[in-house]
Amino acid sequence: MSTPIKRRRDGRYALKLDPSVRAVLATMSEQLAPVLDPDDPMSRRLFPPAYPGEDTRQAEQEYRSLVDSALVNHHRQAFTVVAETAHADTLSESELTAWLSAVGTMRLMLGTRLDVSEDMDPPDPTDPIAPEYALYELLGQLQYLMIEVLSAELPDEGRPEGVL
Repeated sequence: MSTPIKRRRDGRYALKLDPSVRAVLATMSEQLAPVLDPDDPMSRRLFPPAYPGEDTRQAEQEYRSLVDSALVNHHRQAFTVVAETAHADTLSESELTAWLSAVGTMRLMLGTRLDVSEDMDPPDPTDPIAPEYALYELLGQLQYLMIEVLSAELPDEGRPEGVL
């Protein structure tokens, strides 16, 4: 079976994605960018506390004042790249890296909305959340493919032996 993302000789990455997948990625990018906010419940997994607990509240507030706007800008920029390149046949490495970031962000936000956990069983197909869960799974598969194609370029030196 052929992978839908391949590195070309010129260093760009060829994308062979279904048009409906591309449309979903573009739409999600456009819809989620405006709701990226550390105070939005759907974004909470994107902004985990650095200093949990009441006794470190001031340190947490200082940390938030330093990093939150940079994190929001990073996520929004990745969404912008996906929205602008969703229908492209090829991507540069930086564009594919932005896609990886955006898809990870989408998955975290959707997983938060669905309250996904490691011990969660997939919902029954008749469950009202089944379509969103299927989208969550699709994003996970796409994320995996992007990591695979990008990691193929890493040098073998320093890689751990065996299965992780």
